[in-house]
Amino acid sequence: DYVKRLPDFLCLQVTRRYYDPTGLEFWRLADTVATRLSYVEQHEEYKVIMVDNKPSDISYDQLGGATSTGEFGSLMRELFDPDTQADFAWERWGKLRGRLTHVYKFRVLLSRSRWRISYERKQEIVVGYAGLVYIDADMPTVVRITMDAENIPPSFPIQQASTILDYDFTKIGDAEYMLPLKAEVHMREERLMIKNDVEFRQSRKFGAETTITFGVPDPLSKDQTEEQPVTKKP
Repeated sequence: DYVKRLPDFLCLQVTRRYYDPTGLEFWRLADTVATRLSYVEQHEEYKVIMVDNKPSDISYDQLGGATSTGEFGSLMRELFDPDTQADFAWERWGKLRGRLTHVYKFRVLLSRSRWRISYERKQEIVVGYAGLVYIDADMPTVVRITMDAENIPPSFPIQQASTILDYDFTKIGDAEYMLPLKAEVHMREERLMIKNDVEFRQSRKFGAETTITFGVPDPLSKDQTEEQPVTKKP
């Protein structure tokens, strides 16, 4: 139902891509990619606008390095699709951006998964995954999904992959919608660690005259994305 309710819209996706060859999380910024993301008829389309604040007409599929897709709609749709048969169970209480949340753990078997991981556009695998879903305690709304890949073959170059996707209310036209706010994608290839910080800004209703400004905004602050401790059970 979440996917069906979303309107067609545009937004600015800013991806800051980091790497660390030491495996110790000493992150170095590789580049910053600004992308025009359109969500039309329940499908995402990506058009690269700038790389490191310089205009670019390279296609999203031709970008080197690590990229991710599906945060708008597809990821949540596949997790809650009855055909996925995800197994959910209560985990704990949580607190995110100052609001109390129910936290459920889940697992999706490899045989039911549609999470694909590709390596240099040459090798691709499907993996099972497990993670957590945070649901606002005052409304039946998902505010965070975390995913950790499982069943990665030992021969595949990527040994670990995970995603954290945060949602928040965003105004589009005269209505507010719960939309992705930020995603953090991690991957590891031997000692090399890769991290993509993805932010979604300037959401607009899709139309022939729709425009968005492609200046790269400052990164979101940590208090907008980090989980806070719960001092007592409600």
